[in-house]
Amino acid sequence: MSYKDYLGDAYNEKTNVFDKIKAKKEVYDKKSKLNIVLFGATGVGKSSLVNAIFGDNIVESGVGQPITQFLEKIEIKSKGLTLWDTKGIEAKDYESTKEMLIQDIEKGFADAFDTGNDDMAPHVVWICIKESSGRVEEREYDLLEIAKKFGIPTVVVFTNTQGENGDEFFQTASKDIDTRYKDFVKGRYVRVNSVAYKFMGMTVPTSGLKQLLQLTEDCLDEAQNNTKEQRQKRIEALRKAQEVDMEKKLASMIDSAKTMVHLASAAAAIVGAIPIPGPDAPIIAAIQTRLVYTLNSEFEVNDNDSQAVQVITGILGATALAQIGKTIVANTLKFIPGIGSLVGGAISASTAAALTQAIGQTYIKVLVAYFDKATGKTILPEHTATALAMFKDVFSEMWKKKG
Repeated sequence: MSYKDYLGDAYNEKTNVFDKIKAKKEVYDKKSKLNIVLFGATGVGKSSLVNAIFGDNIVESGVGQPITQFLEKIEIKSKGLTLWDTKGIEAKDYESTKEMLIQDIEKGFADAFDTGNDDMAPHVVWICIKESSGRVEEREYDLLEIAKKFGIPTVVVFTNTQGENGDEFFQTASKDIDTRYKDFVKGRYVRVNSVAYKFMGMTVPTSGLKQLLQLTEDCLDEAQNNTKEQRQKRIEALRKAQEVDMEKKLASMIDSAKTMVHLASAAAAIVGAIPIPGPDAPIIAAIQTRLVYTLNSEFEVNDNDSQAVQVITGILGATALAQIGKTIVANTLKFIPGIGSLVGGAISASTAAALTQAIGQTYIKVLVAYFDKATGKTILPEHTATALAMFKDVFSEMWKKKG
């Protein structure tokens, strides 16, 4: 990847202007994508399920747009997540609209697959059946047939689980579905309670969420139409987007962020290795700034929040990065033989790469420090000085080790 490919349309070499708005948009557009189809009628608990897995009010925070009459696409760009929600399949109206509904959903799927872009296609289906309903409707079988026709791996989710009272229905329903779709469903049944509630003075906790995540990973891993790299990207997107297993979420964020640092370092090295008219520092600063926005995206930092903007500007803006780098480099020249100025002149390929990598690795440590495992949120402090001091301390220590 060239440095121009890395920077995209966000940097103008003629004017040395870095467009942060464009950069943020491009970063979100390039996030690993995961598209989940939610099959099920209104009232089966789809919204509660999604909120339990991906965070409170996640559906409301997304941007919805119609795909077809009976499908709505809800994009949550901060997570690289798109939900395809089914509409209008309530039992009272189903028979009169069945043929139209099936054709409509199939058209939506066919159009997505016809693009040839895996990011646009549905990756996994969650078909939701309300356990307290006590029956599997014919519409559920029709929806399973659609998923099978398009080869979309599917998990059957029994929502509103009734505990022991629902055991018989769950066993019977699973067996009935297996009579038609055993080879397709492959035993991927899960009972979920999405919301904790009180019963006779006791709290009934959420349940089944981690199992649903594992079954979904199994689905993504079995998508034979995708390459190994594509399958891994979907699993990575799931692990980062979910807010059930925080250890897995954080580990995946860190792994992905390290990859992003490697790409940025390689781009910076190219700038240092080839002759570029004028000083190369503005280009390297642009690469480092784009990297920071990329890391914000990986850790789901809300960089539009008014309290966070000042922190991000202080640490992450191109000028701030250059000044931080210049100050630390000036104070640690003995640790960095042969380094050029960050303000003008040439920077060697190895130094450009090392400096970019150090900035990225340092910022990852800052983001990890502010990641709350209880909520799954990364919230930077209100006061710029706190985060900036941490950044400088960690960065300086990292350079010392290089010596």
